[in-house]
Amino acid sequence: MDPLLIADSDDVLLNVIGFALRSAGFEVVAAYDGTEAIARLERDSFSLVVLDVEMRGPDGFDVWTRLQERSRVPVILLSEPSAESDALRGLEMGADDYLIKPFDTRALVARVHALLRRSGLSPTALAGNAVLDREGLRLDVAGAQFQLSPLEAAVLGVLMTSAGRYVDTRTLMSEIWGQSGTQERKALKQVIHRLRRKLNRNATASVLLETSRGMGYCWQIVGGEPAIETPLARG
Repeated sequence: MDPLLIADSDDVLLNVIGFALRSAGFEVVAAYDGTEAIARLERDSFSLVVLDVEMRGPDGFDVWTRLQERSRVPVILLSEPSAESDALRGLEMGADDYLIKPFDTRALVARVHALLRRSGLSPTALAGNAVLDREGLRLDVAGAQFQLSPLEAAVLGVLMTSAGRYVDTRTLMSEIWGQSGTQERKALKQVIHRLRRKLNRNATASVLLETSRGMGYCWQIVGGEPAIETPLARG
């Protein structure tokens, strides 16, 4: 596996994160500002990138934009509480995950493990007349197409592979982020809200995602068979 790149202008936090990830068995490369991060991304390959939104030089969004031009490496954004809206904007633009400072390094390690595991899942999930393309970040429901963020696709992937059954909130959070804490609960609510807003644009899709207090979330099967995993056709 290629190393992980962590980029943050806070030297202390960078060293703490680096130590936690190395202790978890990862090879880590550190960048102390946006300029160094871009240089390393242009020169080397990485399995995952952790970017501080507000680091010196080109900020996290600038670095991420440059990264997207050449690779689809998973990205976790780090943000101060005052800049949480920036992190959420990053999710809308296609970032894979985010964490608000201060955070327990165990939360970051759990998210890294979960994100790398998700990146190795089958490219496509089917549930009735719905098809989820994890690589293309698209959902097709009876011919209606929806563009997804990586987190939206991850949540749908879990729900679709348990289609017709409720997945409790704690289990869903653990599947997506590797743990179920306050930040994960808040992020899940935001993801579900965005998914509902997208699905409600289509009458067929709007009834597929159900919520039940105390039971969690359920992806209903409309047409076809229960969910299966299938490889994406290559041509």
